[in-house]
Amino acid sequence: MPFIDILIFAVIAIFLIFRLRSILGTKDGFEKPQKKMHTESKKDNVINFKTKSSDTIHEALNGSGLKDLRKLDTSFKDEEFLNGAKAAFPLILNSFSEGDLGNLRRYVGFDLYEEFATAIHQRDEAGEKLKINIEKVNDIQLLDAEISDGIASVTVKFDTIQTRILTDSKDVEIEDDSFSSEQIEDLWIFERDINSKDPNWKLVETGTTEID
Repeated sequence: MPFIDILIFAVIAIFLIFRLRSILGTKDGFEKPQKKMHTESKKDNVINFKTKSSDTIHEALNGSGLKDLRKLDTSFKDEEFLNGAKAAFPLILNSFSEGDLGNLRRYVGFDLYEEFATAIHQRDEAGEKLKINIEKVNDIQLLDAEISDGIASVTVKFDTIQTRILTDSKDVEIEDDSFSSEQIEDLWIFERDINSKDPNWKLVETGTTEID
């Protein structure tokens, strides 16, 4: 009898383990193991790029890193990269404003995705809506690049005219987080493992420059 009892308990334990596994899932795919979720304050749920200083991205951009990148990664072509960045810019902004997490997963690095996802969830909980309209693209420039441990980082400046309107749950504009037809110079950093066969770059950091 004791042997049968032990066997029954063992079967129950195995069942519970598989049951919990099916409920909780496993750490794979896009999930990053042992990564503490970065949360932002309620007032930051629009990811207002205007308030982020470009100093947090690079203290000096002289373009010398681009020469190194071209030597180490012969597949890198300036014009081809700029065309891709030009297409990604409105796609990422619109995905963020529309709360399209699926698209953001494809084009944004994990840490930045966490920030975007947190902001989107906070915005949804508050019943807020964000609309971004890129009225004009004045210029797009490759500023510089860095390579560290096989990871290439390229900084791109987007000079655009934008309107961003954030409304509350009653569809009333939140003026502090909205602006109309304003010139914005965004600095975005894209990354890629140059040893990987995957040719795609992902956005990993954003900032803006001050316009006099």
